[in-house]
Amino acid sequence: PRSTWFGSIEGYGDPMPVAVQSPVIITRLCTACGLCVDVCPTKVLELVEDLHLWTGSTCRVARPQDCKGCRLCEYVCPHFALNVVEVEPEASLALAGGRR
Repeated sequence: PRSTWFGSIEGYGDPMPVAVQSPVIITRLCTACGLCVDVCPTKVLELVEDLHLWTGSTCRVARPQDCKGCRLCEYVCPHFALNVVEVEPEASLALAGGRR
């Protein structure tokens, strides 16, 4: 079987694990402007009230299993408060609450 960096050719070889991505929010930088929530095409993020923060609210990753890795949230954040990172498939399953 012939393999390349992106997997096997003609269906030979072991299937490659799927890279899963999820946003990570840096809460101390988040001003809860909501731009990331508005731009996300799969509604992974949401604003929640958090009175422990100076802004009174913050952004939260509500549905990490739905993230497509487009990075629109990362690009639109004016305060660089979130990063889209690659997570292991097992970790993403745990983030999703055990379901795919």
